[in-house]
Amino acid sequence: MFLIDKLEPMQIELLQWLKDIGENKAANFFSECRMDIVYVDTLFEIGGSERETLLVDCEIGVPGEYFFKLQSDYFSQVNVIETQLSEVATAIGFHVRNIKWIPKIEIDNNKKMTISIVARQAIFDEITLNKISWSGKLEEPNFLNRIFDLSKLPSHDSRYNNAYDDIHKHRILNYDWEDDWVFTDRRFNLLHCDEEIFLSFLALTINPVSRNDGTNQLLEIYNRNLVHSGIEFYEKSKIAGKPIYGHREVNSTPTVENPAVKKLRKLALVIGCSKYEYAGILANPLNDASAMKQKLEELGFDVMHLENPNLKQMKTEIDDFGTELEKYDVGLFYFAGHGVQVKGLNYLIPVDANLKNERTVEYDCVQVDRVLSHLEAAKTSVNLLILDACRNNPFERSWGRDLSKRGLAVMEAPKGSLIAYSTSPGKTASDGEGTNGLYTGILVSEITTMNVTITQLFQRVRKSVMEKSKDEQIPWESTSLTADFYFNQK
Repeated sequence: MFLIDKLEPMQIELLQWLKDIGENKAANFFSECRMDIVYVDTLFEIGGSERETLLVDCEIGVPGEYFFKLQSDYFSQVNVIETQLSEVATAIGFHVRNIKWIPKIEIDNNKKMTISIVARQAIFDEITLNKISWSGKLEEPNFLNRIFDLSKLPSHDSRYNNAYDDIHKHRILNYDWEDDWVFTDRRFNLLHCDEEIFLSFLALTINPVSRNDGTNQLLEIYNRNLVHSGIEFYEKSKIAGKPIYGHREVNSTPTVENPAVKKLRKLALVIGCSKYEYAGILANPLNDASAMKQKLEELGFDVMHLENPNLKQMKTEIDDFGTELEKYDVGLFYFAGHGVQVKGLNYLIPVDANLKNERTVEYDCVQVDRVLSHLEAAKTSVNLLILDACRNNPFERSWGRDLSKRGLAVMEAPKGSLIAYSTSPGKTASDGEGTNGLYTGILVSEITTMNVTITQLFQRVRKSVMEKSKDEQIPWESTSLTADFYFNQK
């Protein structure tokens, strides 16, 4: 299933319709909610007509102050909204299959977080990669119940009415959720939650009640990733001879820098899509993304990294990147996988997209403009967008598209930005014959070259790619940079 942006016309139309028919209480209540539309299928009218209807599910996010009163104080408003939603949907070509009311997670973008999203994600990634059980010897619902009241949090499974029973079913009885499920579960919101809750979660993972061994490994992971936030875990007491850890603020030792050279704060989001559910497997995007991540980290970037995301995960990570980028001077977005243009707009294709025709692209994919808008809003001095996303994909072939419409379309780089394509507009790129795609393989080999401007860098990349492809693939850039930028300068 595929998420459609909340600002699609249906929410706007429904809100206006509720006001027009005099349902002001329902309108006021609905204006506080967020509605996400989840694409399910496209229905075609029997009898050869070209008329089509989009089958969708609707998820309505409700602020916490209202959520637990849905069946009491707001029961009548809920009924009105559900009835009128179906009517409005039909009028604009949708058919609503299910309506689900869920908690609306509020993120205060004005609240400064000491512990960044990058640091939090790095901690969770290390726990996952090292196959460490975050709950230790405690069963997961019992662990979480020490921090959250699971009896008051909703269930994702309609058979249960609270989070405790939901988690117990899927992690203890069935064991059919991934081990890292908790890090992205919206009920706990660990990437964005209050820092005291986040630190309480970490502290419980190294408490004797949940862990007898492996504590030193977790301590090393936590303190290494929290050092830039000025926080460390330390042994504050003992119980029955076993250490109890707390957290405290620490003063980091200032580094001595050459005042003539400004050290730029740099953040990158690197995404690789390889295992497409409906388009087969691409050999190299994950290798390409991993290689880019490694090189960028060597060059001083903080890197957010995402592999094989579905639509919702890709959108969420891009939005998190945009929020985090406001603290940085340089932003870089890299994508390896399938991309497509429709009506002059470029889209990145997540692994769960099922593009039956061009009309479904805007619902099932992520428009590149979503990334550009975040780069512009962050007001960073330099923004770089690198798209190795012009691979020849089976969706376009199945549509019987003209060859001139394949690949990506030309985009104008906003001020202070550079957009780099693995091949020229309207063309497709090679996925490569080795462990990396042709374009990214050359880029990562050149990117660490000392004292080369970014313009010179991409000229070198273009020359090498053209030579190796015998001029069949010609990388291309659009730039509005107003000053030189160096990946590696001394």
